[in-house]
Amino acid sequence: MVTPHDLQGFDVGWIATDAIGQVALFTTAGPGPIPDSAIPSVEHSEEWVCSLPEVSDVSLVTSMSSANAFVAFAKRRLFAYDWSDVHRDAHQALNGYELQYRPLNPLRLYDLPAPLRALAELTRLSSVTFGVSIVVIGDQIS
Repeated sequence: MVTPHDLQGFDVGWIATDAIGQVALFTTAGPGPIPDSAIPSVEHSEEWVCSLPEVSDVSLVTSMSSANAFVAFAKRRLFAYDWSDVHRDAHQALNGYELQYRPLNPLRLYDLPAPLRALAELTRLSSVTFGVSIVVIGDQIS
């Protein structure tokens, strides 16, 4: 069985829902933590998200983002978060996932196709509202 420790150092994506049922894709940039409940979503979540149609305009949230993948996730109505501390020194670290792009028309859990919905349902961040929470602190995902 794969554990979060096994994935350290690999830039992988995982999905979760927030307190109001919105959906986000989180990319670890290698060192970002992954909740145990999200491990099943690591293998297929990015692929399945990118198979969804592009239907939403997006809004850039941070000036650090330059990856087209974040835009692709947000165009498919998911919030796109990244462990951006890899680009900061230790004194500036956020110790959390930073919102990169937000969809203007966010997706809800019930909008997802069944296989992706099943993965998103596994990890609910009940103390977070995507878009309002610009940074999702590592402690909020455990």
